[in-house]
Amino acid sequence: MNTSELRDELRRDADLAGLPPTDLVTRVAGLRRRSRRRSAAVAGGALAVAVAVAGISALDGVRAQDRGGDSAAVVDLTDVFDPEVAAQEYRATIAGAGAAGSSAIAPESLTEYLPNSQFLARNGVLVTLSDAVVVGHVTSVSPGRGFYVSETDDSVSIEVPFDDPRAMWRTASAEVVVTEVLAGEVTEGTIRVGVGVPPSFDVLEAGLPALGDLVLFLESPSPEYHYEPGTWRLAENGSLLAEIEPDGRLTLPALEPYFADRYLAQNPTLDSLRTAAQQPPRVLPFETLAD
Repeated sequence: MNTSELRDELRRDADLAGLPPTDLVTRVAGLRRRSRRRSAAVAGGALAVAVAVAGISALDGVRAQDRGGDSAAVVDLTDVFDPEVAAQEYRATIAGAGAAGSSAIAPESLTEYLPNSQFLARNGVLVTLSDAVVVGHVTSVSPGRGFYVSETDDSVSIEVPFDDPRAMWRTASAEVVVTEVLAGEVTEGTIRVGVGVPPSFDVLEAGLPALGDLVLFLESPSPEYHYEPGTWRLAENGSLLAEIEPDGRLTLPALEPYFADRYLAQNPTLDSLRTAAQQPPRVLPFETLAD
């Protein structure tokens, strides 16, 4: 379908619905972007958006604009969703947000975040820094809950609806299609993963799916997401989010450069992490870890 045909379809749909002609959707949540640097994929995604909008007269999220005058509206193709722009906006919000490492453990590589790396506490208990590691891509992001603490007692967080103006921080749920399980027990093909919300939910909703294939270090479903049972939690509060480049190299956009460089020095690629995940379990003594 060329541009002229698309405009005609939009006008026909609008006339049938008794609505003014609509612009192309500016943001499509859940759009899968397997490789942000492949121009063919970007072009295909833009075409998919155009075709989808052409067949729907009132798509939720489409911005209807009154252009005044007759029905000869012109579609502004610059409004087509650009996955690379969305991805970059999201990277900018999380850049340097995490230093990684717990207060007691300072891992030297991504390998030590795999479940087959176990840390021995002084009380004899073995702990790991993740429970499962998967490769997958986010298909959609939905609002979760909001939280705040009162002025009189800041030790207890109070849960409120996502859009409550009192909320000091918010959570969201990402739907992830799992394409490979590197470690741990994940049997579902699609899982829910809890994520923190940056200042703009719109940036999260559009940007996280646009990152494409990711390596996700997961912790077992947490009571923090009790409103959606079975939701996994991201290890290190999501700071270990690893993007997979087309050549298999990994990047860690949320980590401070010092930590990202240190971790990727030993595990620069998905293949190197996959190999590490297949090694027998090992125990790493850590005397300062109390429990």
